[in-house]
Amino acid sequence: MPGNSYTSVRSRTVAHELRTLRENRGLSCADVAKVLGVSASKISRIETGNSGLQPDDVSALLGFYQVPGPRRQELLGLLRRGEEKGWWERQAGLPQLWRALIDFENKATRIQTYHALMIPGLLQTAEYCEAILAGTDDTLTNAELGNLVASRMARQIFLTRSTAPQYLAVIHEVALRMPVGGSGVMKRQVQHLLTIGERENISLRVLPTRAGANGGLRGPFMIMEFADEPALVHLENQVTAMFLEEEADLAGFRLALQNILNVSLAPAVTAELIESIAAES
Repeated sequence: MPGNSYTSVRSRTVAHELRTLRENRGLSCADVAKVLGVSASKISRIETGNSGLQPDDVSALLGFYQVPGPRRQELLGLLRRGEEKGWWERQAGLPQLWRALIDFENKATRIQTYHALMIPGLLQTAEYCEAILAGTDDTLTNAELGNLVASRMARQIFLTRSTAPQYLAVIHEVALRMPVGGSGVMKRQVQHLLTIGERENISLRVLPTRAGANGGLRGPFMIMEFADEPALVHLENQVTAMFLEEEADLAGFRLALQNILNVSLAPAVTAELIESIAAES
């Protein structure tokens, strides 16, 4: 999107969904345009959000793609609220909360995140992820737990692609030492950090316990930047997820991240600490 235009998180989500629906059916913009009697360039502009999304156009596309009624109403509801900045949702099922996040992660050119009490989801091993999910929700069935773990593992794939974004994770030392799932699970998780941290697009920093009070005490967050769309901040707490896009919010979280980095260990020292913790486990 041009720098002087504004498209809300909701509208961006709807536009991305329309493109996914078309691509999943093996159709080109020209194929869809011919059926609907519009130009291929209009379909392209709708899918990128450049033309602004009109309910009639979106409804026609959803009908053509034979989107089920509940999902169609959900997307049209997002569109109706599309002029509102920011976006928060409450949902009992985590995959629903993850859907928009995964879409944005896959489009991002840079992701920066801070976590205090657990390893970031994008860096978790399957067994660590399972221990986290089971420990935070004891109502999950084995099948539900398995599906959630599979979803998070699939979510990580984009970090290994040739087009993967630059990813910076600042992790508090507490998260590295908390015995999630037992010593064996933690040892393998910490070793996984050492391995994945060797990738050129991934940078790890540890915020040591001795740093004391710092900007990270206000909670975890993720900043996502894009090639041609406004940046976003993502927050998640229990069953609430929130996207923020106001410039004041972005500036505040960027400042918080810089303050956290100022008291974090350098990359080389970070690797040494992670190695020592792995040896202790």
